Amino acid sequence: MSDYEHIVISAVRYALGRMTYIVELTVNYILEEIENDELSDRCLDVIRKDIKEAKDYGMECDQKQWLKLLKRIEEVI
Repeated sequence: MSDYEHIVISAVRYALGRMTYIVELTVNYILEEIENDELSDRCLDVIRKDIKEAKDYGMECDQKQWLKLLKRIEEVI
């Protein structure tokens, strides 16, 4: 994986469980990168696993964001 993909994964890990604007910002950024085909399947698989293994998604609105991203990742890999 590229350094860029490692940074994206780090952003996801930072945002998971947070209850701030960073969740939606992170999810929307990654969704855009998926549409632009900028992230490898390997990177997306790591993100998918991180989301699935998260113990806390934050508030309900945050959970909806993470599940939206998870669904999209599962559609493309």
